[in-house]
Amino acid sequence: MILGPDMNKKVVMISALVGMLMFAATAVEARVMHGDSFTVPRVAYSEPKDQSTVDLTGKRSLTFRWEPVPMPAGGREKFRFKIYKGFSYDVLVSQDPDGRTFSADVPSDLFENGQVYTWRVQQRDSRTMTWSPYDTWSFKVKK
Repeated sequence: MILGPDMNKKVVMISALVGMLMFAATAVEARVMHGDSFTVPRVAYSEPKDQSTVDLTGKRSLTFRWEPVPMPAGGREKFRFKIYKGFSYDVLVSQDPDGRTFSADVPSDLFENGQVYTWRVQQRDSRTMTWSPYDTWSFKVKK
């Protein structure tokens, strides 16, 4: 069957749409079968509290704590802990504690008086190697 030019355009557009829908369905299926960051539980932070002021006068370190939230489906491989100076991407501390560690001690001399810092923690699923989503908490330092 011979189609006119307008009909050829419609067939091409429909074919393209069907291809895009099939690709999207495949991507969703892969996320469901193999896990993604939306299936790995978020880490619950304990301290320092969000938007708090931390007095480091005379202290050698600042301890960051998070809770042992539910493990990912494949088990928890490790955590990713980061501290940023201010609200930027200027990483001050980056550590990967093992999956059984729920705190990190950071020397107080790394922090400046009056400066705001942000921190976050993610957990990694050992089966899919996928990281959890994260929240970012901030605190201000007093020395």
